[in-house]
Amino acid sequence: MEIENKFFVIFIITVLVIRIFLFLHPVSSPTIKGFRVHHYMYGILGIVVGLFVNSISMYAIGLGLFIDELTYILIRGKIHKDNYSFVSIIGTILFVILIFFLRNYFVLPFR
Repeated sequence: MEIENKFFVIFIITVLVIRIFLFLHPVSSPTIKGFRVHHYMYGILGIVVGLFVNSISMYAIGLGLFIDELTYILIRGKIHKDNYSFVSIIGTILFVILIFFLRNYFVLPFR
């Protein structure tokens, strides 16, 4: 499998798994000293670690976690249902499509 397709498959599986899991089992994000941790933060960490250790899998998972919550951040979502609003779902789909078309550029650091 070509690297850009491997990247996208891991990325899309991450988005689907996190969406399905949180829809079926909605859990609150952990709060540490009043600061709420969201999965996009783990995604940013995964992107950085993936680049640092040259792991396309870690990078794709991190980007998937980040992109999954990006629309929620942009619409300033406050509650769990905001993540499953029409705008949030459409926004996430559009970001996934954008990543698909730009996947060759996202894997440049791994070539």
